[in-house]
Amino acid sequence: MTGVNGAAGPPPALGDLLAGPARRWPDRVAIDDGGVRHTFAELEDGALRIAAWLEGQGVGPGDRVVVLTETRPVMPMIILGIWKRGAVHVPVDAAEPGPRLHALLDRLRPAAVVTPPGRPPVLPGVPMLDGEALVGVLHGPPVAHTTVAHGPDDLAYIVFASGATGEPQGAEITAAGLVAHFAGHNEVLGLTPDSRVLSLSPFHFDVSLLDTLLPLSVGAFVHQFRGLPAGAVLRSTLARQRITHLIAVTMLLALITEDGRHLTRDKLPSLELVMTGAQVCPPHVLRSWTTGLPGIRLVHAFGPPEATIFALTHTVGTGDVESGAPCPVGRPLRGTLAKLVRDGAEVRGPGAEGELWIGGPQVMRGYFDQPEETARLVVEADGTRWFRTGDVCAHDEGGALVLRRHADDRITWLAGRRTHLYEIERAALGCPGVERATAAVVPRGRRNVVALAVTAKDAGTLHDVTEHLRGLLPEPLRPAVLVRTVPGHEPDAPLLVQRLTAADAPPSSPYLDMSADGAVEPFDDADKEEI
Repeated sequence: MTGVNGAAGPPPALGDLLAGPARRWPDRVAIDDGGVRHTFAELEDGALRIAAWLEGQGVGPGDRVVVLTETRPVMPMIILGIWKRGAVHVPVDAAEPGPRLHALLDRLRPAAVVTPPGRPPVLPGVPMLDGEALVGVLHGPPVAHTTVAHGPDDLAYIVFASGATGEPQGAEITAAGLVAHFAGHNEVLGLTPDSRVLSLSPFHFDVSLLDTLLPLSVGAFVHQFRGLPAGAVLRSTLARQRITHLIAVTMLLALITEDGRHLTRDKLPSLELVMTGAQVCPPHVLRSWTTGLPGIRLVHAFGPPEATIFALTHTVGTGDVESGAPCPVGRPLRGTLAKLVRDGAEVRGPGAEGELWIGGPQVMRGYFDQPEETARLVVEADGTRWFRTGDVCAHDEGGALVLRRHADDRITWLAGRRTHLYEIERAALGCPGVERATAAVVPRGRRNVVALAVTAKDAGTLHDVTEHLRGLLPEPLRPAVLVRTVPGHEPDAPLLVQRLTAADAPPSSPYLDMSADGAVEPFDDADKEEI
């Protein structure tokens, strides 16, 4: 068996992912953000101290520890400290609106919470390690702690994403699934102790494990980006930090690419590999990299959180970018299975469409506290557990998978976040005065935004909806366009998109009226005063 770092033998316990690098290169800088840096020995020592603190609070194997995440180099210590207790890491965005955050915590009932500095207690009676207390823990006397290893079926982490139920769905990923993913994915990435990785993903996204913990586990250096996410700034960081491996979801890669003129070997001499994914990356973005940096390894990755980060990869070739067709989403990682199913039977052969099923150890154990959704989407067949992705795919002539569409047209991507529009509609329906709600994604300038049509009797309700959703939805999910519709003449999502993208629809108006005949107009002056 091969360990996570490619060495022969079984992989280390999750909590000991950095124990080997800490012994081999104790004084080597492992991670920095331009201001704070930690060596491998410091990361391992910090994880031990956090584990000892958790043990003192009664946190044990299988307990859930919620981490309100920030982009800071201390995050790997926190995650590994949780895993050293055999506990479950549950990352949640520290910027979540208060009501949404408390609803999540009420569901999770964590054994402890780790928070940013200055955060008031979030759950009465639950041990909390805030930023100031964490400093005390990390600078206290030396500690000894024995790592509690996870069993293969024990949970490593729970990651939340928008779901069809109208509330966040938590995919429960096992230790075996994560270890299999790390081993299979590094066969693609080729990370070594000489690699230098730019970490861009927020720590409440599962991709952060791929661009932070995986490289650290093999002794690579990680630069934690904390600057302004602008193309010029990111390209400057790639050059200044001599980055060899860039992992950037499609939205971020497009930001870095811009018009492609700055992607040259003179400006990015160290870059060896670029991996992008989550959404299918547009051909013109991929073409900019293959043209400007000939010889670079360009990899497209794809797969849902329910199958552990990315389950499929495709090395982009010249033909992929010259054809103008969508890039294939690829083939499964080693140890992972994929098949296309239509009407209960597997379909094969180029062009035949079917729902993508992903199978193997990377498939989640289930959705946290949602057994019905788990039973609907996780199925057993031929001795394998499969996740039904809902993605309609086909094989190309070479056997790679190509994404056609998602079977559920209510699923979209907003600011790199997979979003089910029903979550937005459900939140809006909880606002007094709203009779019906329809959400859709419409273009506004260079980006897509949420438009929400609500059936309401008076214009003032739109102000109430705005305030109501501010407390329930993260910023990327909040509507940028609100439309009041006439009772009995509510549009469906396709009609809403059609009306809002018509030539006579005012593109910059945030508050609109849709009449019974479907005409879209801004509120008159009296209505504007109401909201």
